[in-house]
Amino acid sequence: MFHRLRHWQFISISLLIVTTFFPLARAGELTLAVANSTCNAMNRIGDAYREKHPVKLTYLCKSSGLLAKGLAGGAIHADIYVSADREWMDFAVENKLVATDRISSPWGNELVVAIPKNSPLQRLDWQDLASDKITAILIGDPSTAPFGRYAKDALEASGLWGQVRHKIETRKNIELLAESLASSSPGTAGILFRTNMTDQLRQLHTVDKRLHKPIRYYMAPLNAAAGSAEIPAFLQFMQSKAARDIFRAEQFDVSAP
Repeated sequence: MFHRLRHWQFISISLLIVTTFFPLARAGELTLAVANSTCNAMNRIGDAYREKHPVKLTYLCKSSGLLAKGLAGGAIHADIYVSADREWMDFAVENKLVATDRISSPWGNELVVAIPKNSPLQRLDWQDLASDKITAILIGDPSTAPFGRYAKDALEASGLWGQVRHKIETRKNIELLAESLASSSPGTAGILFRTNMTDQLRQLHTVDKRLHKPIRYYMAPLNAAAGSAEIPAFLQFMQSKAARDIFRAEQFDVSAP
């Protein structure tokens, strides 16, 4: 039967086989699945990168856990994954989404305690979170948002979790928390990354780094996107001084881990 096929039919079938089992790389496109706290910085990175590279960039900005679960379940597809902690990147490794030897850790962050800008509070020590000064504490959802997990770890390590648990309110991502905190009552405090402070918030306290694991971000290309011609150049740019300067300007810690 095969010898009866016309030449163009043979070519069509061959292309179908190749594209089915060996997906063609999407030239000129990259999809970035990035932790919400890096979204603004990554958009600036993209703008700088496109000055010399005519590439279309798509950003998927969600909590690290939601991204990792979505990638593992096939609900979302991306070329590069950026996690706000090691645990979700380890999850990606365990699910064969990324290769361990391709993971880098370019930046770090800090946790701060903040209040609405118009709050009358002028001073707030860490232990004051358990006092009557504070009626509600906003943190990220510890099950999916690393900044929430870091906050919970710090509260537990300092013995405050049991005293403040009834005050805790969680938010799915850090941008939503910042927005909620800005319009909250004066007795509300929030624990978030320093990089996500806005003009509507006021920082009162930096969380002691000894109370939680080091806050580092982890980046890796997805195994499923191994054929993308754009990934090597973009990852190289992410390691450049220009990229570090952007992250430094966004208040990230760009020192080596």
